[in-house]
Amino acid sequence: MLTRCGGTQRLTVVVLFFTFILTGCASTKEETQVSPKPQRQDLYQGQSQVALGDSVPLSEQDALNRATDAERAGDLDKALYAYIQALDFNQNNADTFYQIARINLAKGNQDIAFKAYNEALIIAPEHRLANAELGILEIDQRQYTLARKHLEKTVKLDQQRLAELKTTSVNAGFIALDELSPLRVYNALGILEDLENYHQMARTYFLLVLAFQPQSPVIATNLGYSFYLIGDFEKAEAYLKQALRADPSFDRAWSNLGLVYIRKGLYRKALASFEQTMSTADALNDLGYFLMLEGKYEQAITMFKQAIDSSPTYFERAQKNLKIALASKIN
Repeated sequence: MLTRCGGTQRLTVVVLFFTFILTGCASTKEETQVSPKPQRQDLYQGQSQVALGDSVPLSEQDALNRATDAERAGDLDKALYAYIQALDFNQNNADTFYQIARINLAKGNQDIAFKAYNEALIIAPEHRLANAELGILEIDQRQYTLARKHLEKTVKLDQQRLAELKTTSVNAGFIALDELSPLRVYNALGILEDLENYHQMARTYFLLVLAFQPQSPVIATNLGYSFYLIGDFEKAEAYLKQALRADPSFDRAWSNLGLVYIRKGLYRKALASFEQTMSTADALNDLGYFLMLEGKYEQAITMFKQAIDSSPTYFERAQKNLKIALASKIN
């Protein structure tokens, strides 16, 4: 659209991806600067129009300050864009790539986060937070070999830090954790060890965290399940009960306790545990299913029939499982 300004025509330009309105006369020297698109657009996935403010960042630190302010205000798109602008001043700041990865992960952009974490580690292979978060992300993506590399690197860096503080050694030569230790990493590495059947090492990591956070229902549950995996049902039960004392509503502890009771032949207790997290019909069906897996078809059939009877509607899952159990019993 053309308008008049001191005898000179002024053009209002609308840009589709980021909307910037150029105002003023052609003869005016003090025009408002607008933020150009940063170079690393491949690291940005957000709203098509982001209010970035009037002026271009003057420096890397200016862009980083804007990013911090935007994140504090809850504007993740604006914060992410500002971090990416900071890269225009310095492409070798591993912390900036880490922040870009962290925000992308919070926004659900896992692929971009994965890329940014890796770029941070190319610049700074010892970056503790990038190693930690990338390792946890890789476990979620079932990239266990890569996850082990990054999680073990994080633990090594943390143990080196603790050694410099001359802290007392505890389990398996590891040093006791403190408030700066990445507890999520030790827990994640414990889960990975259990997944790969290194159960003793898994329990070492869980115990390190539990020593620092004795009231954690998550860690106590993971430790209990690790003992369940090796058939030590007494210790498994003890740790799962510890988890429930810390949080009586922790569903995973109740479910795992139910599995322990099944293995101990305490089916009423198993049913009661399952009922803490699901309906009676579902609890009966699940109990029947686990009994069927153990080859106890008569007891499984009884549970499936009770599940069908207790459900107010036709319980399709129990019906299917009942047919499987009856067929398995005949064979």
